[in-house]
This record gives sequence, C-alpha cells and structure tokens, in this order.
Amino acid sequence: MKSRIATTITAMGMVIATSFVTSQASAQGTKVKLGYFPAMVDTPVFIAASQGLFAKNGLDVEMVLFTSGPTLIGSLLSGSTPVVDVGALLTFQQVAKGHDIRGLSHYWSANFYSLIVRRGVPIPNAGKPYPAPILDLKGKKLGVVALGSATAAFAETILKDADLRAGDDVTIVPVGAIATAAAALVSGNIDAYISYAPMNELLDSRNPGSYEMVVAPEQFPSVLQVNLYPHAATTQRYINANPAVADAICKSIEQSLAFLADPKNFAAAVAGVEKWLPGNPPGVIAAALKDSLPQILGDRKHLGKITPEQVKNASDQMLSIGYTSQAVTFDPYVYRSSACN
Repeated sequence: MKSRIATTITAMGMVIATSFVTSQASAQGTKVKLGYFPAMVDTPVFIAASQGLFAKNGLDVEMVLFTSGPTLIGSLLSGSTPVVDVGALLTFQQVAKGHDIRGLSHYWSANFYSLIVRRGVPIPNAGKPYPAPILDLKGKKLGVVALGSATAAFAETILKDADLRAGDDVTIVPVGAIATAAAALVSGNIDAYISYAPMNELLDSRNPGSYEMVVAPEQFPSVLQVNLYPHAATTQRYINANPAVADAICKSIEQSLAFLADPKNFAAAVAGVEKWLPGNPPGVIAAALKDSLPQILGDRKHLGKITPEQVKNASDQMLSIGYTSQAVTFDPYVYRSSACN
C-alpha cells in the first residue's frame, strides 16, 4: 500500500513538473524570426513589437533588419527568416519561378506613395487629373529607392499611364532610402521622387519649402489605390509545420491595426515607431504617422486582410510593366484560416 502511495505521489509530481515546464515554454512564446525594413511601411509590425502583441499571441519574435529586397527574399526561401515584410513585386516574381510563398496579413489599406518634385521644377499640369501631371516628368530625372524595387515598379506604372517610357522619356535614378533621397532632391541630383513617409515630413523639418506635392497618395487610380503593398509573407512549407505561428502573426497585425485606429493610442504609437526608426528630428515621426493613418486604416472592414481585388490589381500591374511573367491569383497565394484572411 505504502509503495502504491509513493508511486502515485511520484507520478503526480511528474505531471506537475511537466505542466510547469509546458507553462514556462508557453509563457516564453514560440521563437520566430521576422524580417523588416527600416521604414514606416512596417508601422503595424513596429506597433505589434512595441506593444507586446506578438508576445500576447504566444510568439517570441526576433526582428531581423533588411535593407535589400533580394537579400530578404533569399533569407525567406532558405528558411533563415521564415516570416518577412514584403511587397507584391518581390513575392510575385518568386511565385512565377515556382516558389510556394504565401501572403499572411496586409499592413496598409491604400496606396501610400506620392509624387513630389523639387521646388522650381516646372509642372504646368499640376492640379489637373491624373495622369496629366506625369507628362511633365518628360526629360527629367525621377528618383526611386533602387532599380527593380517596389518604388521603381510604381514609377514605371505611372509613366506607362502617361505614355512615357523609362529610360527614353524619363531617367529613373536609384537614390537609396529616405536620407540619401532627400539629399539628392535638395541638391538637384534628381528632379522628382516617388515618396513615402517620412520623406516629406523630413524635408518639411530640415529643408522647408524644398519640394512640391504633385500627386498625393489618394489621387492615383484605383489599380494603385487598392493594391498589395507591404504584407507579412511566409512559405507553405513553414505554414505546414507551424500553422499556429501563421495564425498568431495575423492576430498580432490585426490587433496592431486596431491599436492604431484608437486616437487615444497615438502618442504610444509614435513612441513605438520611433523605437524602430531612431535618428529623425523631433516631431517627424508624429507628423508622418498622422499623415499615414488614412492610408493604413482606410478600409476598416478589411484591416489586416488581403483581398482578391488587391491581389488582382497587383498582378495586373506587374504584368503590364513586365516585372512578372505570369498572373498571381488570390488562391493559392493567400493563406486563409480562422485567423488569417
């Protein structure tokens, strides 16, 4: 009898110990690497990290910085960084090559690019409906982050809409990210720029009056308004092995967007973005976030969701400018579950 009691107590102790270990593992969260870009295009990710939303959903996220699209995609395909922030340009090109990339959660509801020109550059069609102002870029130098980048694809799309050709009618110049792009515009090395936050706000702070907004984000056509911009992506292989992680990423991004949608969270949101984008003059990130919220939160019914219209428009855009060789469709590109899409 005594032996049976001892055995029972020992077994109970093992259960309690096992439960404790499981609880501790759960509290620590599942480790996952998430690749990001150092720009406000990743605002929802920065909020999810700074507000503890990843941890709340059972993830221990290691944020991995990338400044090159090809490097990021290579890391995703190798499995080194299984979840990344990426635009349709990079993923669709890989899907056309047979890779099993899947979109998880969308960060922006609408287009965030604007077209700006250096102050003094003649734009006689300014104020006219799109694409008339694009005609004024003929013979000028248009800056983009890099050749083959999402901004370059955007530039070639709007030039095509105005029956202009990159290289022949307009010179596309790679000028890097915001800091070097701002210097290139102010110095006159480029005449115009495909801009995104906080470029305009940085110029307003450091070089007031140095540029003119020619086409604001909301003035571009619907195929560019409703498009597949930065979103979380992974591979089907990773989803098969880690479906709970994929769902937790989607939940975290949706909660991040809900946090951004509440005006009382604005100051905390600014602090969260500044943590990941240090070095800007005071007030720049606050102004940029205020300007960006309409594009981030515009479609309240589909916050965090990837829609068929977004995928179709992105696919049509990339095909029209020759950036991809085959159409990409909502199924099977988009991962769907109870938490995602």
